[in-house]
Amino acid sequence: MPLFKKWWCSLLLLPFIIYSLHQAYWALRFNIFFSITYETPFPVNFIHFMLDNFLLIVHEAGHTFFSVFGIRTITILGGSLFEILLPVIIFVFFWFNKKKIGIQLSLYMVGFAFLQVAFYAADGGARQLPLIGGLSKESHDWYNLLSGWGMLESDMTIGVLLVITGGLCYLAALSVPLFFKKYESVSLDLEV
Repeated sequence: MPLFKKWWCSLLLLPFIIYSLHQAYWALRFNIFFSITYETPFPVNFIHFMLDNFLLIVHEAGHTFFSVFGIRTITILGGSLFEILLPVIIFVFFWFNKKKIGIQLSLYMVGFAFLQVAFYAADGGARQLPLIGGLSKESHDWYNLLSGWGMLESDMTIGVLLVITGGLCYLAALSVPLFFKKYESVSLDLEV
C-alpha cells in the first residue's frame, strides 16, 4: 500500500497522457483534425475539454499581454508563448513550495500546452484548423510567424519538436515521485 500512496497521481495521470500522445500521433501523422475531433472516454474527455478551453483563453490573453511591446511578431507569438508560460509559472510555484501533487499536475498541464501549441504550429502551412471567431486563414498565428521567418515548410518539424517537448514534460510528471523522499516523523518522549 505505501507504493500506491507514493505513485497514485502518476497512475491517475497515465491514461490522460496516453490519450494525449495518441491524439498527437494521429493528428501529426494522419490528419490535423484529430487535434480537435479525437474521441476520448470519460473522464479524459472532460479534463481535456476543460484544459483545452482554459489554455485557449490563456492563448488569446497572451496576444493582448505581449502586444504592449508594440512588435507585431511578439504579439502574434505571445498567444502560444503565454499558453506555455502560464503553466510553467504554475509549475515553478509548486516547485518552490515543494508540493508533489501540484508539481505533477502542473507538469502535465505544461506538456498538454506544448501539445496544443504543436497542433497549431503544425497547421501553419495548411491552415486547416478553424480559428476562433471565424477569423480568416490569413489570421493564423503560426502561418504568419513561419512565413515571416521563411520557415513555412518546417511547420510539421516544429510541431513534432513541440510534441517531443510535451512528451518529456509528461515523462517528468510521471517520474516526480522518484525525486521526493518521504521522511517519517519520530516521536521523542524526553523526560528530564
